[in-house]
Amino acid sequence: MKGPAGEVGPAEAILEARAVSYAVEELRILDAVSLRIEPGEFVGLIGPNGAGKTTLLRLLVGILSPSGGEVLLEGVPLERIRSRERARKVAFLGQEAPAAFPFPVLDILLMGRYPFLGRFDREAEADVDRARRALAYVGLEGLEERYFHELSGGERQLVLFAKVLVQDTRGLLLDEPTSNLDIKHQDLFFSMARELAREKRSVVAAVHNINVASHYCTRLVLLHRGAIAAQGAPEEVLRPETLERVYGARTVVTRNPATGSLMVDVVPREVVGSGPRVHLIGGAGSAVNLTRELARLGFRLSGGIAHEYDADEKLWEALGIESVVIGAFSRIGAADVERAASLVETADLTILCSFPVGPGNLENLRLAARSRRLVIAAPAEETPRGFFAEEGRELFERLSAEAPQMSYRELVNALESGRLLSP
Repeated sequence: MKGPAGEVGPAEAILEARAVSYAVEELRILDAVSLRIEPGEFVGLIGPNGAGKTTLLRLLVGILSPSGGEVLLEGVPLERIRSRERARKVAFLGQEAPAAFPFPVLDILLMGRYPFLGRFDREAEADVDRARRALAYVGLEGLEERYFHELSGGERQLVLFAKVLVQDTRGLLLDEPTSNLDIKHQDLFFSMARELAREKRSVVAAVHNINVASHYCTRLVLLHRGAIAAQGAPEEVLRPETLERVYGARTVVTRNPATGSLMVDVVPREVVGSGPRVHLIGGAGSAVNLTRELARLGFRLSGGIAHEYDADEKLWEALGIESVVIGAFSRIGAADVERAASLVETADLTILCSFPVGPGNLENLRLAARSRRLVIAAPAEETPRGFFAEEGRELFERLSAEAPQMSYRELVNALESGRLLSP
């Protein structure tokens, strides 16, 4: 919707693809993709190699023309907008930084002002100031006179991002822009892109690393074989069943404890251990790290009693680990203990993880008492073990009188060295 002065209203998409397709001879790369990019969005395009991410970006900026459908820029079909006018509204940054530009960095940056200058115009002092500020913003202040081809690949990519900033457009299209950057500059790059979105610009980035996309992007678009397989907030898109269908790999989706963003880990097709068998009694995610560590070390694992949808249970299911599971929020009963008893009684070692003990999981302490050899995982200082039933505290104290307590790292080191399971 446009106002009286022709300005774009807040409800109108900056970019829109309507049933866009693209084919090269008989090869169909994109098939009827529809996508709206609103002001203030940071959209991450994710998907396997060859899914069509780069092609979609090139169609959105006008480098390629669709075989079918149309692309609109601020509500106007892209083919009706001259290239200079497009460049005033949308900027594109490719995944490879060309090394052959024999120009000083400042000249590269000022190329971003080309769409705004007349045929014989020279850059004004304000343009030069804008270029210097952009270079300082990406952390390369003082490199104005260095030649572009003398820079490292990461520095060249940051210079080209600064050029995009100098171009000062409402839309930014980025094609895997951090492939040459270390983790510090990758964080800097995506943090700056997110800030631009907060300024009500539209940022669309093809991102190879799903965890990076999950952390920085407000919306994800998952492409698969040239079509949109899923789109929405990271929580809506990053589901194990969806990712397995698209990538053909088993995954576990958890939350980063420091940032709260979703993390995707690939699970090997088979987790086969040949070492001693360890049974983990967990809950509330207390066995997740030990499960991963011990599986990596080759131990045969079993688990439970766990509640359905608990983080421990979800990981055990994903890894194909034998476990005893009851319904979510159900109370563990004596019959459940009997079902799990054989796993505990035949295990070479049982580890009682550090989880809060209440009426619902009290019987896990009685299960631990039936183990041949028990070790208690000591809680971290910042998360002491909690008891919500006095009976649970008494049971735990009896277990503690007979079984050693070890920290997570002590446990892993002792198991890896073989000390804990030696006769």
